[in-house]
Amino acid sequence: MKKARKILSLVLVIAMLAVMTSCSGLGRETVMVPTDIYASKSYDMNIVIDFITETKEISPYIYGINQYGNEENLDEANFTAIRQGGNRMTAYNWETNASNAGADWYHSSDSNLSDSDEPADCVRTLSEEAKENGITYKLTTLQMAGYVAADKSGQVSEENTAPSERFNEVIFRSDGEFPDTPDLTDGVVYMDEYVNYIINMLGDSTSKTGIQGYSLDNEPALWAGTHSRVHPDPVTIEELCSKSAELAAIVKELDPNAEIFGPALYGYTAYDHLADDDDSTEWKELKEENGYNWFLDCYLDYMCQASEEAGVRLLDVLDIHYYSESARVSDEDRLQSVRTLYEEGFSENSWIGQWCMNNVPILPTIQASIDEYYPGTKLAISEYNFGGENISGTIAEAEALGCYADMGVYLATIWGGNDCQFAGIRLYTNYDGDSSSFGDTLISTTTDDVSLSSAYAATNDDGLITLMITNKDSSLNENAIIDLTSSDTIYTAAAVYAVYDETYEIQLINVVESSETNIFEITLPPYCAAMVVLSDDVTDFPNIIADSE
Repeated sequence: MKKARKILSLVLVIAMLAVMTSCSGLGRETVMVPTDIYASKSYDMNIVIDFITETKEISPYIYGINQYGNEENLDEANFTAIRQGGNRMTAYNWETNASNAGADWYHSSDSNLSDSDEPADCVRTLSEEAKENGITYKLTTLQMAGYVAADKSGQVSEENTAPSERFNEVIFRSDGEFPDTPDLTDGVVYMDEYVNYIINMLGDSTSKTGIQGYSLDNEPALWAGTHSRVHPDPVTIEELCSKSAELAAIVKELDPNAEIFGPALYGYTAYDHLADDDDSTEWKELKEENGYNWFLDCYLDYMCQASEEAGVRLLDVLDIHYYSESARVSDEDRLQSVRTLYEEGFSENSWIGQWCMNNVPILPTIQASIDEYYPGTKLAISEYNFGGENISGTIAEAEALGCYADMGVYLATIWGGNDCQFAGIRLYTNYDGDSSSFGDTLISTTTDDVSLSSAYAATNDDGLITLMITNKDSSLNENAIIDLTSSDTIYTAAAVYAVYDETYEIQLINVVESSETNIFEITLPPYCAAMVVLSDDVTDFPNIIADSE
C-alpha cells in the first residue's frame, strides 16, 4: 500500500508539473502557486545549509505555552510543554486554591484560579489539560514570597498587608508525617506537604501524569510592586538565594528526578541587579568581591555552592522571562527584535540597544555565565512574547523559535499569544496539518542578510530537511536560493508551506524541483514565514494527494 501510494503521489506531482509548465508565465518547477502573491518586485537571498559543521540537538520543549488565560488555546498548536505560573501563583494557596491578584487586580484574593475547594486542584487541572492535549512536560510554581491568600473574599487593603488574617504564612518544611489532607485551621501552608500531595495525587516526575518541573516562585524582583500586600519590601539577594536553595533541596528529597527552575526573573534589569539599584550596597559589594558581571552570575554561583554542600544539584534550569523592548516600538523593530538574543554587534532600537550592549547578545552572555559558574545548567525562557497583532508577530515568533533551537534553550513557553503568534508555532509543530514538525537536529544555516531573512534548518530520522525561512520585507518578494551542495545526499524536491497574509493559515504554496544538483530556487511573498521541506524523493509529500483529490 505504501509503495502504491508513493507511485500515485509521483504520478500526481508529475501531472501537476506538466499542467503548470503549460501555463503562461510559470516556470517548470512551480506548483500550486496563487499567482497574486508574486506581483511585487524581488530581492535575492542566498541560504546555505552547512552539512559539514557539527549539528546540534534541539530540545523538544521549546514549543511551549503558559496555561494561565490559555485554556481555550491549547489546541492551537502541538505544544510540547506547559507552564503554570504568572503573578497569580505567587500568593496561591494550594490547600484551598485561593490566590491573590496583587497589583494586577486590586490585590484581590479570590477563586480566579479555581472554584474548587479540593487541595491542589490547579495542578490536577494542569495535568488533565496536558494529557488531553498531548503535552508531555508540565511545570508548576512553588511559593516563596512568604504568604499566600487565606480566603476568597476579594480586595485586600493596605492595612491588611501580611502578616494578617487575610494571608497564611508559607513554611517550607513541616514536622512529622505528612497528613492525607492539609490542616485548614493552622494558618500555615507547607511546601513539602504540597509537593508530597502532588506526588501522591499524580505520581512523581517520571510518571506521565506527574509534574516534571518546579519553578521557585515567579518574578521575585517585582514582589514589592506586584505583591506589596504579601512582600512589601524589595527582595534581597540573600533572601532569594537562600530560599531558593532551601526549597529546592526539599523538592529533591521528595522527587529526586524533578527539575528545579529558578529564579524566573522578569527581564533584563533583574538579570543585571535583581531588585537593587545598580550601586546599592548589597549588590555592589557582592559584585566587587566576586568579580560578577551581573546578578545571574551571583545566583548561579550561590546555587552551585549550595548544591555542593547538599550533595545534590539544586538548580537544573536557569529560568528567565523575556519581553522584547524594541518589539513594542513598531512592526519594523519587531522584525529585528529577536537579533538582540543572538547576534553579536546588533543594537536594537530601545534602551537596551543604547545602554546595555555589554551583555548583548543576551543568550550567549547567559550561556557564558552558566559555563563559568554552574556548568550543565539548562536554560529556560518560561515567559516570552514578541508581540504583534499582524504578520510581523508570526515572523518574529518563527525567528524566535529558530533562535531558541540554535542557542540550546531547553524550554520556552509563550505568555498569552494570539492567532498570528500561534501560526508561527504551528509552522514548527504542524506545518502540514498532519502533525509533521521541524526536525530535532539543527544544521548550521546562514543567509546573506538576517535583517531581511532569517533561516534555520533541521533534520531527523526520516531524512527530510526542514528549513524555516522568513521574508521581513513588507513589499518585495524574496528569491531564495537554497544551497545544499555540502550534503552527500541528492535532494530533488521541496514543498513550501507558508503564512503570508492576515488569515494566519499555513498554505502549501509551492512544490519545487531542484534547479541544479542540490540547489533550489523558491520565491516567498512579502511579510512571510515559511517552512520548506526538502527531500531526496518527491513522493515524501503524500499530503499533495489529499490536496489534489
